[in-house]
Amino acid sequence: MRRTAQAMPKVAVVVLNWNRTEDTLQCVESLEHVDYPNMEVIVVDNGSRLDPTPQLRQRFPTVKCIRLPRNVGFTGGNNVGIRYALEAGSRFVFVLNNDTIVEPDVLTKAVQVAERDPRIAAVGVKILAWEDPARIWVAYGCVTFRQGLVRLVGYYCPDDFRFAEERDVEWVPGTAMLLRREALEDVGLFDEAYFAYHEDVDWCTSARRKGYRIVFAPQGRILHKGHGSSGGRGFVSIRQYLAGRNMVLFVQKHGSLFQRAKFACFQLATLPLQYLRRLVTGEQAGVILKVRGMLDALRDRPIPLVELGLREEEGQ
Repeated sequence: MRRTAQAMPKVAVVVLNWNRTEDTLQCVESLEHVDYPNMEVIVVDNGSRLDPTPQLRQRFPTVKCIRLPRNVGFTGGNNVGIRYALEAGSRFVFVLNNDTIVEPDVLTKAVQVAERDPRIAAVGVKILAWEDPARIWVAYGCVTFRQGLVRLVGYYCPDDFRFAEERDVEWVPGTAMLLRREALEDVGLFDEAYFAYHEDVDWCTSARRKGYRIVFAPQGRILHKGHGSSGGRGFVSIRQYLAGRNMVLFVQKHGSLFQRAKFACFQLATLPLQYLRRLVTGEQAGVILKVRGMLDALRDRPIPLVELGLREEEGQ
């Protein structure tokens, strides 16, 4: 017997926009075709230079738009949307990058998995590469405490039998993750110290330590353009700073003495090689920024948001 919309748990989809309004409009357009009957779409604008609210309201009158005065990062912006969703009574929150296109049954599939066990805190769906949907963008990940802290499972691999089965995993990407209300209330929201990158790894790690499950559910599928939500290809070097900084934050927060030592040894051994390799291609600035981010985390320095182009100077 088919459940009515009222009988289905309410899901809020939180889409964060920052200077990529066209991507956001395409993403919301795909959400208009989702077959899940009890859904609310919330677009949070993270202090974009141009306000996307008029376009969103004109094309999608039922979408809730929240405009923030400045960029507070992936963590802060999504937390605003999550808080609104929880206050509005949502049972699940689907955090979704704006540079994605969803398949119509993605929420139905994800919720079906989540409802099987109240210990499931997060469900990750299958994320396919926009430019080649026959390949996985990322399926899920594990924490290695090595050079890059984590390993991305399935990164640009063919979408074959290896990614066809549902399974418990260490973490799923914040690109598209369904979060249970009770877990959010217990674990907390995204740690805003991260600003952007590795906050999904941190949240899943915290949830698993409290006894929750993180599940990869390949039945639900989306297409992902890749780093468009954070500013496109020009953002790569800045991403190195944030990744370097946040790796250190994660290790400080979650790593054992052995894991901290392992992480430090890998950085000392590989960073010089990374620099030399990037020097050949003229991309060594990214390695320098990565080291700077790591040192800033160790010294508890704030992110230089204005210098990195992540926020306008006050008064502008």
